[in-house]
Amino acid sequence: MQFLPDILEKHRATIGQRLFLPSGKWGTIMDRFNALVGSRTLCEDEQIWTFLAACGYAISGTEGVESLTNILTGSELFQPDNAKIWMEPMLFPTRKREGRSSIDLALGTINLRENTKAGIELTKTERSWICFCEMKWYSDLSLDVEYDIHRNQLARVIEHAIFFNDSAGIPDQCEARYSDSVFIALVTPGVFKEMDGKSRLYQYKFREYESDDHANLLKDLKSCAMKLRNPSANIDQQVKRLTGLRWATYDEIFAQLPDSDICSELKRFWEDRGIYQGREAST
Repeated sequence: MQFLPDILEKHRATIGQRLFLPSGKWGTIMDRFNALVGSRTLCEDEQIWTFLAACGYAISGTEGVESLTNILTGSELFQPDNAKIWMEPMLFPTRKREGRSSIDLALGTINLRENTKAGIELTKTERSWICFCEMKWYSDLSLDVEYDIHRNQLARVIEHAIFFNDSAGIPDQCEARYSDSVFIALVTPGVFKEMDGKSRLYQYKFREYESDDHANLLKDLKSCAMKLRNPSANIDQQVKRLTGLRWATYDEIFAQLPDSDICSELKRFWEDRGIYQGREAST
């Protein structure tokens, strides 16, 4: 009987055709995953859950990427020839003094930025779209921003998405091309989406930001103490690129895994180790 870590290693090459991971990240995650499997404890590591989900869709090629796209955006979207599930790629900062950061998961018309190992930029294409995902298990939105004590993580992710373009790092942004459609997905255990009460900051901010006029989002973006790198940028216009703000769950992602050589073991691991308060074990 093969264990799930061995099965993933066996299919690593196939998975890698559609899953991007920064150099060395596969080994780092697998080391922790092997230790977890050996311990028989529940999994509360959001990076491992994100990695397993990404593998479960990437192994099915373009169709797998399409399926995950549909869950995270609620839309059927054009997939480029090099369609990938981008896990933890690096983003160029939108604000002065703000360091470079990674995004948990990204989909869309995206390319690896030239002369970088993990930086991404928008692909030059007529039907451009992106989906940036913020993945949470038990953690809440990060507020750890050195130069702005009020800047929350969800607002930062949205800002990165609406300013994402094909000219990252180029000082003159006048000719930059932005994505035609921008989707943001918050992914959490189902209980946080379904509960009546609220225990996480993202539960409040998501509801504030999903309004049609984006007034609360604009208020937070405009109150940022750090200046935009592009002084000519118009936040009001950029926010109009936000096509959809969607709340998905790990529960539905694992329930809808496409058939593959690793699907049954991934679902078994989810049923066995993906137990949280509010979700009972299947047996």
